[in-house]
Amino acid sequence: MKTIVILLLLSFLTSCAYAHKEEKTDINYSKDIALDHDPVLIQLGSEKLALKGLSPEDFSLVQKGNTLFIIKKLYLGIDDLQIEFIDNKEQDFLLTGEIEYGVYQDLIDGIRNIQFLPFSFKEDIQLHNNKGKFILSTAIKTTPQLEAICQERYFDEIRKESYLAQKQFYQNEIIDNPEKYKDCCPEYIEYAKKFLSKKERDFHSLQSLFVEIIYKKITLNMGDGYHIVFYNINDFVPE
Repeated sequence: MKTIVILLLLSFLTSCAYAHKEEKTDINYSKDIALDHDPVLIQLGSEKLALKGLSPEDFSLVQKGNTLFIIKKLYLGIDDLQIEFIDNKEQDFLLTGEIEYGVYQDLIDGIRNIQFLPFSFKEDIQLHNNKGKFILSTAIKTTPQLEAICQERYFDEIRKESYLAQKQFYQNEIIDNPEKYKDCCPEYIEYAKKFLSKKERDFHSLQSLFVEIIYKKITLNMGDGYHIVFYNINDFVPE
């Protein structure tokens, strides 16, 4: 009799553990979330969140598994995003994550078929709360800060990629297609010739390479394996 009771108890505990496991978000779970209010209320794991600063014209929200993706539609980033933990307004805690910064290559006005160079770097971030509210812009470095970091730590890598990208562009797009530009934009041809006459070593600053350092991806750790992710790319489709 005792043996039967023990077996029944073990079976019950096993089924409870399985049921508890099933409560976790399915990795294949996918849901579009309507941005019909500001702030929009989100349940992410055990946390109730209010996301403020996301207009339906500029963003969309998709939850896939344990990750909430903020998808960029137009030009705005999420610098002004404010996240509020509704049930933890009085608690003092940090929100951690990382920002991946990319290098955008600027080209001749009106011809911008190159966006991010292959090079990127990551920085850990910590957001301090104000009564349960976190403002993302406080973690994003300013342009002067980013330029100083890249000039000191990564300039050789950036210069190599930037020079190669521009060299290929000006040769293949402009010099090899003079008929396309000689009447409307002869200055493009002159600029391309001028650039191609230089060597990689002739460039000594980020400004001379016409690059911009901007954030490419932001990942926020929301606890219990949940994340909020934003790609600074129009109409990014999460896998």
